[in-house]
Order: sequence, then structure tokens, then C-alpha cells
Amino acid sequence: MKNLKLCKALTFIRYFAESLFYPFISLFLSSIGLSVSQIGIIIAAIPITSILCAPIYSKLCTNPTKTKRALMIMSIVETIFILAFVSFSSFVVSLILIILISIVSSSNYGMLDSLLTLSAQECKRQYSSVRIYGSISYMLGVLVSGSITAYISYQGLFYIACSLFVSVTILYIFIQPPIHQQEESEKPRLKELFINKSFIGYLIFYVLFVGSMQVGDDFFSLYMVSKGVEEHLYSYVMFGFIAVEIITMFILNKFGKKIGIRLFFLSLILLLIRFIIQGMEGTPGWLLIASQMLRGIIWASALYLSSTFISEILGYNLATSGIILVMLGVQIFNSIFKFCGGYMIERIGFASFYLILLGMTGLAFLYFIFYYIQLKKSRKSLGKVL
Repeated sequence: MKNLKLCKALTFIRYFAESLFYPFISLFLSSIGLSVSQIGIIIAAIPITSILCAPIYSKLCTNPTKTKRALMIMSIVETIFILAFVSFSSFVVSLILIILISIVSSSNYGMLDSLLTLSAQECKRQYSSVRIYGSISYMLGVLVSGSITAYISYQGLFYIACSLFVSVTILYIFIQPPIHQQEESEKPRLKELFINKSFIGYLIFYVLFVGSMQVGDDFFSLYMVSKGVEEHLYSYVMFGFIAVEIITMFILNKFGKKIGIRLFFLSLILLLIRFIIQGMEGTPGWLLIASQMLRGIIWASALYLSSTFISEILGYNLATSGIILVMLGVQIFNSIFKFCGGYMIERIGFASFYLILLGMTGLAFLYFIFYYIQLKKSRKSLGKVL
């Protein structure tokens, strides 16, 4: 239980640090004079880099101990590159540095999710009971950052984030990775991922679903500003949808098992509604912001279900590789739409761009109907998640 408490503390500090840096990359780049298309290229570099790095991390992090060591090293190097990133205002230099940052951070979510999921399972707890501390800290972080950016520069905000990343590195030293539960001779065979139809089907669905949501998130701050909303208010918008996310996770921790993977149906419907509102040309700023609150319910559902579901269909040895591969698929989707997104927005506008994302979500909804039917037929043993 002590180890689980340390995991919660690490999650809290890690996500608090992230909330002071990653959500504000686009606004920081805009503040130093870069165009929307240039910003699109830079933020697209994050998932593109992940595409190259994820297979390497998946190959190296074959058990929780190796995953923990990799996360420690990544946290240190990430801090160094962020400090360099905030010191320059050139498009080319910013692009190079964001690539370096992405090398050590783009697979962080998948690796940390795997470590937390297995640690929670070892203590007979739901992953979401640990991950909720990340949502709480993220909410507090964006609330604080709103006040900070109103008085000091984005650079000052990022320096604070770096100090917290250092604290995370120290915490990793005291965390014990979950005990390996299978025989040492049982080496994870990555080819098993690609012959598992339930996993591949889930991978396709999750990429369309979460990829569409995340691309919409990345350009939302610029969309909001284009409607006349002041930049620093974006922090309070984030505070709002993260508060919704936390409330949703508390509810799911109590009642989620009764709904299981069917919860994705609700999430898809809410994402469709969100993109319909954001895709209307005459949407006022207040309604645009209100529609973003739905993101809290959508993302909480994905957090509650995804890592646990993957670990159940793949088993202990392949859980980390499976989670990283799913995140890789999302990053491939994101790299395409982030790279093209800036140019598309400059030509067709924000509203039309969000209608394209609406179409992608519609495809995800139709596909999930097919996947759910097939899953019920072939995976009856997964009653807990169905």
C-alpha cells in the first residue's frame, strides 16, 4: 500500500508539471510570433517522433522494472530539453527542440499508464483510482497557470514545470515496480499483439476515437482566441473540463463496472455532439467553451477503460507493449492531422476543420458497433469489461 501511495504522489506531481507546459506550447509559440501553419508543423513533430520511438520503447520496456528505469532517465532529459526550448524564439530551433523533447516524452503516457495499471492490480485496485490524482493535479495546475500567465511570461511558467519534473525523477527512486507474476522464461513475444484480433480491433477503434478528440484539443486554444476570448482564460476552460473529468471518474469508480466497455457508446455520442457545435460557423465563444466541457466525460471514460481492458486481453507480459502500440497508433493519426491541420485551418477555417473531425468520429462510432458485436461473440471470457 505504501508503494501505491508513492505512485499516487508521483502521478499528482507529474501531471501538475505537465499542466504547466504541454497545454501552452501552441500559445507560447504564437506569443513569439509563429504562424498557425508553423505551429501546426511543430506540434505535429510530437506524434511523428513518437512513431519512430514507440517501437524502440516497446522493445526495451518488457517488464515493469525496465519501464521504471526508462521513465527516470526520460524525466531528467525531458527537463533539460524544455529549459532549452523556452530560451529560443526561432521556428527552426523550436522545431528541433520539440523533436528532442518528444523523443523522451511522447511514449511517457503509455509507459506510465502501464506501470500504474500493474501496480494498482497488484494491490487489487482500479487503475483509475490512481490516475484520478493526475486529473486532480492537472486541474489545479491549469487553474494556477491561468493566474501565473496573467502576470508573468510563459517562460516563467515553464521554469516552474521543470522544477517539478526534477521532483518526479527523485520520486521514481523510491517506487518499487510490481513483482513479475510470470515465469522468467516466458519472454513476451510481440508478434502475439498482431495476431490477437480483439487487440487489433480495439487499436483501430481507439485511434479513430481518441485521435480525433486529441487533434481537436490541440487546436482548440487557437480557435477560442479567434472567437475573441482572451488567451489567459484558456486555463480556466481547461480547469472546467478537467473538473468534469474528475467528477466522472469518481462516478465511474463506483458504477463503471456495471457499464463496462459499453461506456464508449456514450463517449462517442458526446464527442459527436461536441464536434457538431464546434463545426458550426456562427458558434459564439461561450457555446464553444461549453462544448469543450464534454471532453471531461469523454476522456474520463477512456482513462477508466483503456489500460485495464488492454491488460486483460493481452496479459501481464504484453500489457506495456500493447499500451505503447495503441498510443503509437494515436500518434500516427495525430501526426497526419496536426501537420496538415494548420494549413487546412488557414484555408477552410476552424469550423470546417472540426467538421472533418466530426466525420472521423462518425467512422469510429460505426466501427465500434461492429467491434462490440464481434467482441461479445469471441471474448465472452471478458465479462468484467463487457
